[in-house]
Amino acid sequence: MTSAVEISGALGPKLSPQATIVLPGDSDFASLTARWREYRAPNISVVVKVATESDVQETVRYADEHDISFVTRAGGHGATEALSEAKNAIQVDLRSLNYVKLSKDGKTAAIGGGANVKDTINALTTLGKRTVTGICECVGISAPTLGGGHGWLQGQHGLMADQVVSARLVLPNGELITVSGDSNPDLFWAIRGAGHNFGLVTEWEYRVYDDLNPMWSYEIFVYSGDKLEALYNLVNRKLENQPPELVYWGYIIKVAEIDPNHPILWFGVIYNGNPEAVREYARPFHDIGPLSVQTGQGTMHDLAVVTFQDADGPGCAYGLTSLRYPIGLKSYNVAAVRQVYDEIDKTFRQVPEVAGSFFVLEGYSTQAVQAVDADTTAFPHRDDKILVTSYINYAPNPSIDPLAQEFGKKLRKYLLDGSDDPAHLHAYVNYADGDEPLPAVYSWEDWRLEKLRRLKAQWDPKNKMRFYVPIE
Repeated sequence: MTSAVEISGALGPKLSPQATIVLPGDSDFASLTARWREYRAPNISVVVKVATESDVQETVRYADEHDISFVTRAGGHGATEALSEAKNAIQVDLRSLNYVKLSKDGKTAAIGGGANVKDTINALTTLGKRTVTGICECVGISAPTLGGGHGWLQGQHGLMADQVVSARLVLPNGELITVSGDSNPDLFWAIRGAGHNFGLVTEWEYRVYDDLNPMWSYEIFVYSGDKLEALYNLVNRKLENQPPELVYWGYIIKVAEIDPNHPILWFGVIYNGNPEAVREYARPFHDIGPLSVQTGQGTMHDLAVVTFQDADGPGCAYGLTSLRYPIGLKSYNVAAVRQVYDEIDKTFRQVPEVAGSFFVLEGYSTQAVQAVDADTTAFPHRDDKILVTSYINYAPNPSIDPLAQEFGKKLRKYLLDGSDDPAHLHAYVNYADGDEPLPAVYSWEDWRLEKLRRLKAQWDPKNKMRFYVPIE
């Protein structure tokens, strides 16, 4: 095994003067390797803080030549079982590649492979532009895009992956190529939905749009658990005619200050536009009898705050064991959601250590997502209307792990059994736990998985990129 000191001594002279190699004994090693989920995290021997594209190439080439594992770091929210298979790995830290450069025609921007959501939104806002990003401010741009990428603006502009015009990609052997519709088009297809398996993006050419409507308006309702059927029956009806600018966002969560005994239903009607419009969309939700209603309007950052996804909020908190069990759905089976609620209620009382968990019901609009031909990208779940995920959160405790895993899987199974296709789980790759059947993540259509495997053998024959829901 090559030691961290040996790696530093051999690799250091090949890097730019601005690059830094950080060893385990250095003061900032712990903060650089800290992750949103430490549970089953990769084992890092050395961090390479790259400063240039060639730094990425040299680092990956060195790792390839010496048979050393490597993982990429931009946001640090990646959480899947395979990450723990990375032993004594080099962390290729892209966070210095955090920039946004607008093209001359203003229709695209060059976005660095280490950019994060908050900085990208801020930079584009300054330029009078916007684009589709993830919702959590501290998440990177690259990893969500590689897996498809959901966000507030997807009803209007499509997925994050749909914004990609081209990408500069460092292959697992260190070679740098450009992928686009004209250059390596099959690989371009693959990185938009299954891209964690193929290479490291140093720069995206990404579609951007005039920020003609920067205001977001919302009404946030809090209901007691007995309102669940009324709420989600109404939501199902509303999803049938959901405009592109509207998002229905829900949590099942324990808030002791509101109800010390049972979880509450947090539900947001969120609209990219003026308050008068959101009031009309929200009006029927008042009739259900909420415990409280919060109204407001503001920027994308204000929206992140109110939905707990800002850089200082719980969505960005480090240090917990967080397990995720996603499922894509066409609509809510309300009886199954009731089973979920009751299971959460019971488990929180029986295992209070997991009472900080939450259940997310992401009801984005999907018009622009579904307007894209499903065959043109590797993203397999364009027909899903709803993304639902259990986040099982608790302080690290090995004795809780098996209980938490059983809890999360049981919640997802309720929804799967109550879905329109219980034989075929749809699991969003960016949230995947890693134990799902591979077709559940990358498609039940045989041709998709066959194509991905063929491309994997072509572009990564040594299977170096195998630490995020790997294509086997």
